[in-house]
Amino acid sequence: MKEGQFYYAPHRRMWGVWKNHNHGNGCSSGEFIMDFPSKDSARRFVYKMNGWNLNENKDEAQIQEKK
Repeated sequence: MKEGQFYYAPHRRMWGVWKNHNHGNGCSSGEFIMDFPSKDSARRFVYKMNGWNLNENKDEAQIQEKK
């Protein structure tokens, strides 16, 4: 994972967001940023902070295919 990149994962009974820090010796750590009530809201925040394009239409199409 790149230095300064944001990521999300389950945290307590919510979804947490962390910022990655590489320490140069092969180790890395995450700086906790905040909790979100849903996986989707955490994912949206991470995409925004990392400058990634969130393709809403593609996501909706994948959800419809699973039904």
